[in-house]
Amino acid sequence: MSDQAYAVLNQTIIMFIIVIIGALCYKFRLLNDEGRKQLSSLVLYVVNPLLIFLSYQTELRTELIEGFLWTAFMGALTYAVFIIAANLIFRDKKRSGTVIERFSIIYSNFGFMGTPLIFGVFGSDGVFIQTGFVTVSNLFIWTHGIMSISGDHNRKTALKALCSPALIAVAAGLICFFAQIKLPGMLNTALNNVAEMTTPLAMIVAGASIMSAGLVKSITNPRVYLVSALKLIAMPIIGAAIILFMPCADIPKLITLIEISCPAAAIGTMFAIKYDRDPDLAAQIFAVSTLLSALTLPLMVMAGTTILGVINPK
Repeated sequence: MSDQAYAVLNQTIIMFIIVIIGALCYKFRLLNDEGRKQLSSLVLYVVNPLLIFLSYQTELRTELIEGFLWTAFMGALTYAVFIIAANLIFRDKKRSGTVIERFSIIYSNFGFMGTPLIFGVFGSDGVFIQTGFVTVSNLFIWTHGIMSISGDHNRKTALKALCSPALIAVAAGLICFFAQIKLPGMLNTALNNVAEMTTPLAMIVAGASIMSAGLVKSITNPRVYLVSALKLIAMPIIGAAIILFMPCADIPKLITLIEISCPAAAIGTMFAIKYDRDPDLAAQIFAVSTLLSALTLPLMVMAGTTILGVINPK
């Protein structure tokens, strides 16, 4: 097994260990439905925005800016195509699960799965280049994503979404990056301590949601496997066909491919909980797609590495 494939498998195992802890917390009533909603709000509005902001606290270099801009551009292009594809595939607006299925095949769990993998392959420079994709992802998630799940598409909702903590964090982070404004040591350490809770808290919420939805239902629902196949195989292939034509270096291409090949986004479960839009289905898709990604993501990474000629580019 290649280093890249091993890194993905290792990260998947770590994720499931934390998910199991969240499931056990729910089963033994250490966490109830109200607690799930409160933890979801904490992650969405405090912890995750801090993680986004702090990713921009790095040195300004030309090659990093170029990579950042390319992953941002390719991210925006692939998301536009994915949104069109999702609406063509899932057309039944009357089904309660349609919006969840659309969201699940469009948006990836790039934060937990993507970031550690990219760090393992490309180091800290790769993580910064990745933030171009992360920036665009948050713009789409907190506008199109949140409006599609909430069902509210008016201008007021769009403006409210643009003022979300995540997008404020993106704007503040970019300003600090280009102005090279660095946080004082103690403040930076304190905020990093909070930001580092993103993964465990999100996975605990996801685990509790899976237990609430019913584990047996998760692995016996054929619809979930259809959505997972689209997310893990069809969408990355469509995205790769677009990415390969971009006139840029191979590293931004492979980083973007890794991000779009990740399983369904954990944040979809938290949005579904917040807006009461079939959170059981969201949790089932998250669980099954994450499990199957242990097979598909390493294959995508190895194929991308071979095709693009990127071997151990640290």
